[in-house]
Amino acid sequence: MNILNSIDRALGIALRTITITCLVILMFILGGNVIARFTNWFSLGWYDEIIQLSFAWMVFFGAAELWRENQHFRIDWLFYTLPRAKRRLHTFLVALVNILFLSFLLFEGAFLAQKSSASTPILGLPVALLYCCVPISAAIMLIYAITDLFRHSPRYADESHVVDDL
Repeated sequence: MNILNSIDRALGIALRTITITCLVILMFILGGNVIARFTNWFSLGWYDEIIQLSFAWMVFFGAAELWRENQHFRIDWLFYTLPRAKRRLHTFLVALVNILFLSFLLFEGAFLAQKSSASTPILGLPVALLYCCVPISAAIMLIYAITDLFRHSPRYADESHVVDDL
């Protein structure tokens, strides 16, 4: 179990590092572009390609980190309107829907990344580099969704503990 906890912590550090790095890149390149347009000192014709790549990676890997920390967006109105006895079933069903969606995202994202053969016009980066964040982050989220499914499954969960804090 210590090995899994170590992997989990290392994955969290990697996801946060990627996300923060992409945010810093976005800030500097967008700031540089504002200065370039205002002063006409230099041109950043290539910045669109880096902005797209950084934004996609920041969003998808940031979402994976939020999923890992169980801090992703959710509407819990229905959960708290249900009687306590039905909350575990609700959480289990939501986990199943999440697994279906993330499986679809993983396979379609992998298909998209695999089939893309284009490259960016200025820097010549493969577009697959932009798309590969989709299946990677979907796989990470899928692993944690499956973990949630087992954690909230009536067979594997401690029946004396009612899930109140999602």
